[in-house]
Amino acid sequence: MASEIQLAMTPIEEDEEKADDVSITSETQQSISSDQPFDTLNEENEYDTDLEMEKEVDEYDVTGRQLYITACKHLAIVPVSYFLQHMQEPTLVMKYHGLGPLGVKAVALALQINTQVLSLDIEGNWIEGIGGKYIANMLKDNIYITELNLADNNLGSKGVAPICDMLAVNTTLQNLNLSGNNFTDSDAMYFVEALTENRRVQFLNLSHNRFGEKGAFLLGPAIAENETLEELDLSWNCLRKRGAIEICDSIKNNARLKTVNLAFNGLGKEGGRAVADIIKSNNIILDIDVSHNRIPAEAASFISKSLEGNDTLKVFRITHNPLRPGGAMDLLKGVAPDSSVLEVLDMSGIEVDKSFIAININYI
Repeated sequence: MASEIQLAMTPIEEDEEKADDVSITSETQQSISSDQPFDTLNEENEYDTDLEMEKEVDEYDVTGRQLYITACKHLAIVPVSYFLQHMQEPTLVMKYHGLGPLGVKAVALALQINTQVLSLDIEGNWIEGIGGKYIANMLKDNIYITELNLADNNLGSKGVAPICDMLAVNTTLQNLNLSGNNFTDSDAMYFVEALTENRRVQFLNLSHNRFGEKGAFLLGPAIAENETLEELDLSWNCLRKRGAIEICDSIKNNARLKTVNLAFNGLGKEGGRAVADIIKSNNIILDIDVSHNRIPAEAASFISKSLEGNDTLKVFRITHNPLRPGGAMDLLKGVAPDSSVLEVLDMSGIEVDKSFIAININYI
């Protein structure tokens, strides 16, 4: 049993075109190495040019450096010097470099044969749906990249399909961040096969998108069935009422998840009770965040009862919810040192009274 609970509290404030597949074929490499015009970036030759290579591509180049330079030349874009300088390192961070669709196309071509980069971060490059397809096709061949951050790239509906198709076959990617890509309920269907077929991804970030009730009913069964995810971030979506209950039920029935973030969703009373069911029934999850979810005092009593006798959950964050002093007191009673193994109960931004403070002192 836990002998000490850390309580975190702060005072309340007043309140296109269709994209072509990216591929490196033997024909492409032969064309490159023989100084022929580089017209293989697009099957319809939309970037065909009379430019010829000045240097031959080193067939033993494990970084794709010369291929990248050649691709940039024939796409009429300026090579990113940072990429050239760091493409041989295991961690490549290129946040907000303004790559756009064409820039990432050249990068994807190089990375398709690159064996050095293990972690790729291209957050905030606005590569859009077509750029998402280039990255997805690259990852069907690249067996070295294990971490990928595509956050804030406006992938949208055109980018989600190829990304999810890739996830169904990729066997190396373990960490994927797709936060802030304007995914909606209609895009959730693409994740169904990805979540049920993929056997490798352990961390998935789908925060800052627009999944609501319909999306929840599509994602829910797939999340419950998934056997590899250990951390799931669905914060900053629109999971309310029935949608909140569906997602919570799927998390409750998942046998692998250890960390779940549902903050900023508007779970409300119904979602609060569903969270209580997760705590009561799931004996795997270690960390839950339901901050900023309009969870009222009425739901606090259910959560408190679930916390009593809890022998798994270590961290519970429920900050900035309208629990009022009564709800805060209920939660504190549920995590008495002799009845729960909880180590961190974060109730920052929740109103409390003197009786709460007195009991808290006894718990520390």
